[in-house]
Amino acid sequence: MKTLCTLLLTTAVLALPLTAPAADEQKKPPKLETPVLWIGDSMMRILGNQAEKGFEKKEITPCVSFSSLGSGLVRPSVFDWNAKIAELLEQHHPKTVFIAIGTNDEQNIETEQGYVIYGSPEWDNAYGQRVNAIMNQLLENGVENIVWFLLPSMKAESTQEHVNRVNRIITALAMTEDHREKVRLFPMEAILSRKPGKYSGFLMSPSGEAISVRDPDGVHLTRAGATLIVNAVLKTYFR
Repeated sequence: MKTLCTLLLTTAVLALPLTAPAADEQKKPPKLETPVLWIGDSMMRILGNQAEKGFEKKEITPCVSFSSLGSGLVRPSVFDWNAKIAELLEQHHPKTVFIAIGTNDEQNIETEQGYVIYGSPEWDNAYGQRVNAIMNQLLENGVENIVWFLLPSMKAESTQEHVNRVNRIITALAMTEDHREKVRLFPMEAILSRKPGKYSGFLMSPSGEAISVRDPDGVHLTRAGATLIVNAVLKTYFR
């Protein structure tokens, strides 16, 4: 079995912005009576709120969201995502889960043996193990479709390097034999940037009006940016 490091090496040629595999466009989650669940860190806060509104307006299927500001996968002692996911699955029994996480994870990883240094190969492996654990937890508990949002370009160069790292790890794991049939990658980049790989705070509407799609912090989405993502999700998966 290939190690995560091997998988990362084989996917290193994937220059950002990453695009979803072509096959993903053909794998559409079914329309469901059970809620679709949107979860994640601060990137999910406005995105999840807009998803709930968008799904309700379209009357496609129920939609619920949960976000935890400042959370991530590196410090389970601060927020345990595996425990929270177990709680949400028990409460909602979703078949489809949308997830956006990783913006806060530019730090050393806390383990029982100590801390794994950010930026090291060991960090990539440890972080990949945590992403892998979430994918498996969802799929082993009734979830049939995972849509994992690849993070968009960031304003700060250091944050962009972190996003590149996280996106590569997620992409490598989504392509493994265990996940590639049920884990889809949804790149926000193509929707939120005027030029691929370049941060865009504003987009132009068809009428020529400037639309603010990113928060002034250079990381998060505005309500308009989140609405664009939700509309694209509805068009892609729930037509």
